[in-house]
Amino acid sequence: MSASDPPRFTERVYRALLVAYPKDFRDEYGAHMAQVFRDQCGEKLRRSGAFGLVGLWLRTLLDLAATALVERSKAMRMKILVPAALVLGLLIALVDTSPGWDDTGVTAAAVFACCGLLGAIHPMRPWLWALVVGLWIPALGIAQDWNYASLLALVVALAGAYAGKLTRYIIAPANGRW
Repeated sequence: MSASDPPRFTERVYRALLVAYPKDFRDEYGAHMAQVFRDQCGEKLRRSGAFGLVGLWLRTLLDLAATALVERSKAMRMKILVPAALVLGLLIALVDTSPGWDDTGVTAAAVFACCGLLGAIHPMRPWLWALVVGLWIPALGIAQDWNYASLLALVVALAGAYAGKLTRYIIAPANGRW
């Protein structure tokens, strides 16, 4: 066993533990994380011996558990928020196109508020929230009544989503997290 074997072995174990992260995250950062960990292992082994390596592993496992949980929750948030946004948008559009409903202001406020909330919760893709929530109104308006003016709902949706994103960055700390 050479002096470089323990860091390579520990790197292999570390790479195996990276499955705790979502696949997209692993694809983007996994190789670099493993290389940094391998370098740290070699350095700890040279400076502090096996005890230093044990300490590094303890800190690494705690960090891995915490950050993997955060990254998984981000991935799950999208899996939950997109269907919820689709349902909210559809419900708003169904109310808007129902017979006897004649309050465009309330519909616009509902679209703006929903998109704003989603833009604040997940500010990385405000355009997505605008489309997911706001596209239902013109889709139903054009399909039912050939109402192309209903495309203006997308403007309201975009304004709401970007207002939510802006609000998030005004309220959130400098690192962009609540």
